[in-house]
Amino acid sequence: MTDRLTIAEGLKQTMLDEGAKRAWAGDPDLLLAAYRKSGGRLVHPLNKIAAVLAAARGSKLFEQKGYIKACDSAGRREILHPVFTLKTTHEK
Repeated sequence: MTDRLTIAEGLKQTMLDEGAKRAWAGDPDLLLAAYRKSGGRLVHPLNKIAAVLAAARGSKLFEQKGYIKACDSAGRREILHPVFTLKTTHEK
């Protein structure tokens, strides 16, 4: 039996592997790669992206660092997209 990563753990690993400093909806390649690492079952790419962002929002591995104003997925209007970064620990 293999150990599966959670979606949030998959995002963290993908960000570390690719040297990404932030995760947001405007970087779909990063988010889709993270979703693949978790072995999820969603089919539509927008659902996969939404699942990764929701996992980051609910995880203690990430913190929200503001918003980026960009078009929505339909390209019809500008919205604020949340931006997530890895939490840094300063434990001794």
